[in-house]
Amino acid sequence: MTSCTMCAKDFPKEYKYCPLCGVPFANESDPHYWGRKALTSRLSGEDLSTSIEAIKKACELSPGNAHLLSGLGNLYYRAGELELSIETFKKAVAYKPDYPDAHYDLALSYYRTGQIKLAIKSLEKCVEISRDYLAAYYWLGITYYHVGKEVEAIAAFRHLLALNPASVIANYHLGVSYAALGKHDEAIANFKRVLEICPDDQAAAYHLGMAYYNAQKTGEATSVFRNAVQRDPEDRRALNMYEMLTEVPSI
Repeated sequence: MTSCTMCAKDFPKEYKYCPLCGVPFANESDPHYWGRKALTSRLSGEDLSTSIEAIKKACELSPGNAHLLSGLGNLYYRAGELELSIETFKKAVAYKPDYPDAHYDLALSYYRTGQIKLAIKSLEKCVEISRDYLAAYYWLGITYYHVGKEVEAIAAFRHLLALNPASVIANYHLGVSYAALGKHDEAIANFKRVLEICPDDQAAAYHLGMAYYNAQKTGEATSVFRNAVQRDPEDRRALNMYEMLTEVPSI
């Protein structure tokens, strides 16, 4: 008997194709056999170690295959083996330097291990290769912001917004970045855009209120915080600001 790696059914060895899904039966010397086995194992909810061992075998049979290495790196990442994921993604980009997904995944592994500068370098390479890689621009903006490079963060989020004008997350983080630079009018515009798309976004409402407050527009700030508290009376940040702005001073 032989097993189909896609539907996990057994059939006579003389069968060349699975009669259920049409997948050709491959022998164990074929890297595609192990690649499909890894995928089937992952989709069926088996332990990650089973998928890892299968795709490692595929990598052994097809050395230098950046796509297989990237798949192995992703499995290591999901298993929390971040040093192994970094090592594997580095091999993938060494074999295929113009592979944006591998640079992106390497960046996330660097980010999770606190290697922010290396994460930025990998993300910059990713968007150099693929100018429309939305997720890479998002993480590039986040990492720039975390190291105090708000101007660069704004450029990344603006590029993301150009690719997706209705992006809530791009508008939100643009607002946060502008606010950090004291550019309150720009921050206000972005937070208002978020609330146009998602009227119940309490975080955007709070930051909009703070942008108005820091721009010395207390009337607008009070109105924003009032509305936020009406939507969610448990929002302590908005409530504290609203109470402070509406407190009657003692005489």
